[in-house]
Amino acid sequence: MASALQHVAWESCAVEPTRDPELESYARRKMGILSPAIPYFAPVPWLARAVIDLRPEYGLLMHIDQHVVDLMTLVVSQENSCRFCYAGTRALLWAKGVSKARLQDMEQQFARTDLPATTVAAIAFGRSQSRSGPSGVHAAREALGREGFSDAQIKELAYVAAEIDFSNRAHTLPAIPARPMEELPDLWYMRLSRPLVKRLILKSRYRGQATPSDDLPWYPYAAILKAYAGTPIAAALRRTLDGMWASTHLTRRCKLLMLAVIARGLGGDNCEPDVTRALEHEGCDRRMLSDVLTHLNAAELDEHEQLLVSFARETIWYKPAAVQQRARALRSALTGPQLLEAVGVAALGNGLCRLGAMLVPQQ
Repeated sequence: MASALQHVAWESCAVEPTRDPELESYARRKMGILSPAIPYFAPVPWLARAVIDLRPEYGLLMHIDQHVVDLMTLVVSQENSCRFCYAGTRALLWAKGVSKARLQDMEQQFARTDLPATTVAAIAFGRSQSRSGPSGVHAAREALGREGFSDAQIKELAYVAAEIDFSNRAHTLPAIPARPMEELPDLWYMRLSRPLVKRLILKSRYRGQATPSDDLPWYPYAAILKAYAGTPIAAALRRTLDGMWASTHLTRRCKLLMLAVIARGLGGDNCEPDVTRALEHEGCDRRMLSDVLTHLNAAELDEHEQLLVSFARETIWYKPAAVQQRARALRSALTGPQLLEAVGVAALGNGLCRLGAMLVPQQ
């Protein structure tokens, strides 16, 4: 089944897959089937779980229809040129019963008049957030409001758009192999098992319910958790952030510097102050941080930090092959888990900074 993104250059993967039976069992229970990407993320458990737990279809949404989310994922993944996520969404829609002809029609006419106006607005919102980020949030909110979306629905749409941006980067930066996913619907045994796969997928999807929230954490992006207080989105984000900060493949300072560079590059005035305060607690003075944000370097940076602040900047707006080559080059200085953790931090920073601009008042 030819894909609209097959022309996009895609490098060989920068990391090796690792079997983790416990993690794979968790993925099957949560997703219904095992994504072929999971073994590539397994050396960094918090990231492997994040690409599962942050997916909105697994009990995170209470107000938005899942079919709208599928279409948003298809459009934004195409916008971000993520061959893996795009192929995965197409394969999922095919497994659910959408014909190949219908998929190709959808690819060519995302703004078709036969789609409900609210669905078209949601798709346009996802695309605009991917293209413009924080600078376009006011226009994006006004456009959704004109179509009658409630505040609760807008919050969920904002989360969905941010999660797609996270997932696209998590799979694109290390060049998770896309061709097996692109070829999946054409395999004879997949055609035979299509009804079973459909049942497994639909069984794994469920609506979210109100969820008690814990006390706000110390780290940046707590304001986003507060905005989603009482929802399953807050709980999922909290687990992911707790895991990221607890992981020790990269230092806390290195992660914060990467997040600061992304926030500055996106114009994320809503998130940058929190990251700056956290860096000051880590002993970074304002002169050093100014050097990093202005020049992507400072005399005080260690070898890993010097490499990764530049890499973080490149993940904001990118061409897949170029950023994948950059990621592969980092393997000469980083271990596989260190590279994966850097990918996870950069991907999460891009998603959360865009999300914060939609939700958190400017500081």
